[in-house]
Amino acid sequence: MTTTEPHRESHREPHRESHRARIRWRFTALYGATLLVVLLAAAFALRQALRATLQQEFEASVRSSVGLVRQFFHTEVHEYRSVEATLSHIAGELVFEDRAIRYRRPDGTLFRATAAATARRAPIRPRTPIHSVRFALDPALAPGWEVEVDASLVNMYALQARIDRWFVVGIPLFVLSAAVAGWWLTGRTLRPVGAMADAAARIAPASGARLPVDNAEDELGRLGLRFNALLDRLDGALTQQRQFLADAAHELRTPIARMRARVELALLEARTDGQPQDATLAAVDAELRAMSQQVEQLLQLARADAAGDTAMATLQPLFLDDLVADEAPRWQPQAAQMERTLAIETLEEAPVLGDARLLTSLVGALVDNALRYTRPGGRVTLVVERDARAPVVRFAVDDDGIGVPDDERARIFDRFHRGTNARAHRADGSGLGLAIAQWIVQQHRGTLEVGTSPLGGARFTVTLPRAS
Repeated sequence: MTTTEPHRESHREPHRESHRARIRWRFTALYGATLLVVLLAAAFALRQALRATLQQEFEASVRSSVGLVRQFFHTEVHEYRSVEATLSHIAGELVFEDRAIRYRRPDGTLFRATAAATARRAPIRPRTPIHSVRFALDPALAPGWEVEVDASLVNMYALQARIDRWFVVGIPLFVLSAAVAGWWLTGRTLRPVGAMADAAARIAPASGARLPVDNAEDELGRLGLRFNALLDRLDGALTQQRQFLADAAHELRTPIARMRARVELALLEARTDGQPQDATLAAVDAELRAMSQQVEQLLQLARADAAGDTAMATLQPLFLDDLVADEAPRWQPQAAQMERTLAIETLEEAPVLGDARLLTSLVGALVDNALRYTRPGGRVTLVVERDARAPVVRFAVDDDGIGVPDDERARIFDRFHRGTNARAHRADGSGLGLAIAQWIVQQHRGTLEVGTSPLGGARFTVTLPRAS
C-alpha cells in the first residue's frame, strides 16, 4: 500500500507552556531545596556556636558573682573581724538574680544561704535546671570555707528556645521568598527560550523565518545563532532538492508525453487496420501511463513543498458530499476493469471551505489506493458524514483488502515508503499517492488517519472543519 509524507506535528501552545512550566518548577524546587539544605546547615552551625558562646558567658557570669563575693568578703572581714560575722553581713547584703548562694564551713556543713532575687524573674523552682559550682572563699583569710553557687539555666534555655523559634519561622519564610524570587527569575530567564520555541513552531520550510535572538553575546543568543545558521543550511539543501525534483519532473513530462502519443497512435492504427493489438505496445502504454502519473505526483509534491503553508490563499464554500458523488462514477470503469466493487455507503450533507481541484485529487488518491490494494472481487465503500458532537465532517474510504499492520502505521505517511504487504501485493507503486492526499488534508486544516475497516481491510479517514 502506498504511503505518504509524515504528518506534521501540531505545536499546541498549552503543550509548550507545560514543558516551560515543568522546567520552572524543577529549577525552583531544586533552588529552594538547595537553599533549604544550606540554610539548615548554617543554622545548625550557628546554633552550636551560639550555644557554646552562651555557655561560656554563663560560666563567666557565675565566676563574676563568686568574685564579687570574695571582693566583698575581703573588704568587710577587717571590719567584722570574724569569718562568721562577715558572711552573715554579706548574706544579708548580696542578693543575685537567678542565683542562690550558700556558704559552707571547712567541715562541709551549711553556714548561711541566700535565695535568688525574684524582682524580675520567677524564683528558682525545684524542677528548674540548675548549674551548681563550688569555689574556695579565700584560702588566706578563710581557709577551708567555700562558696556554693546554684545558678538557674532558665534564662539561657529561654534565649536558646527563642533563637530556635526564629530559625523555625525565619528559614521557611526566607526559603519561600527565595523560591518565589527564583520562580520569577526563571521565568525571565526562560522567556527568550519560550520566544524561540514559539518562533520555531511557526517556521515553515523555505519560509526564511528564523529564531529571535535578543542578545547574541550570551549563551542563549549564541545557541539561537547556531540554530539559525543550521536552518540556513537546511533551507539551502531543501531548496536545491525541491528545485531538482521540480526540474526533473518537468523535464520528464515532455518525453513521456511524446512516447505515450506515439504508442497510442500505433495502437489506434492497429485497431483501424483491423490488426490484432500488439501486447508489447499495450504493456509499454501501461508503463508509460504509470510513469506519467508518478511524474505528475512528483511535480505536484515539489510544488507543494515550494509553496509550503501558503499553498492555498483562498478557500471557497462547497459540499464535500457533492464532490464525492460526482467523482465516484469516474472511478467505476477502473473498478470494473480491476474486478472491484465501488459503492457509496453513506452520503450526508457536508459543507466545507476548500479547493475543489485539490479535494478532487484527494478523493481520487484515496479511491485509487483502495482499489489497488483490494483483491479481485473485493469491495470499496465511500462514506461522507457529519459529526453530531463536533463541527467537523468525515470522509472515509473502506476496503476489504490487505490492510495496514499496526507496526507499519507509524510510517504510513512517509514518502516513498511502502509496507511489506504492499510490496508483496503489487510490485508497482511509488509511495506518493497518499503523500499528496496528506498534503491536501493539511492545507484544509484537517487530519488524515489510517485504521482498520469494518470490511476487514484498511480505512482512511479524512476529518475536515465543517463550514457554518
